[in-house]
Amino acid sequence: MEWLGSRVAGVVLAVASTAAMLYVGLYQSRVVERMWCPLLGGCEAVANAPFARLFGVPDGYLGAGLFATIALLLAAAPGRPMVRATAVVGGAVAVYANVKGAYDMTNLGAHCTYCWATTLASPWLMWIIWRLR
Repeated sequence: MEWLGSRVAGVVLAVASTAAMLYVGLYQSRVVERMWCPLLGGCEAVANAPFARLFGVPDGYLGAGLFATIALLLAAAPGRPMVRATAVVGGAVAVYANVKGAYDMTNLGAHCTYCWATTLASPWLMWIIWRLR
């Protein structure tokens, strides 16, 4: 039964990360005109930075898609080998992308609460994915 608790925690983390990155993406595409940025105050600067678009696509949408995929994989059938392998790859990509984003934010000198939240959540999410069998 412990796996169920871990699985639920993973889905919750992935859904929360999806929501955070979707909000960033909505700002980047100007659906949201101003970002509310609690704690760090640099969300708009980070979202507008050149590194925040990959091939012209706002990274908020890319992150939201990645975390939504992980949530769906965890909710669907994490015990199946191909699903688990895909979730592990997705988790590894999330960790890498968030660490790279943290590095870029630090170099920029501005920090985004939502980006840091997903950066802190992604290793924990990866650990949960890895433990599921």
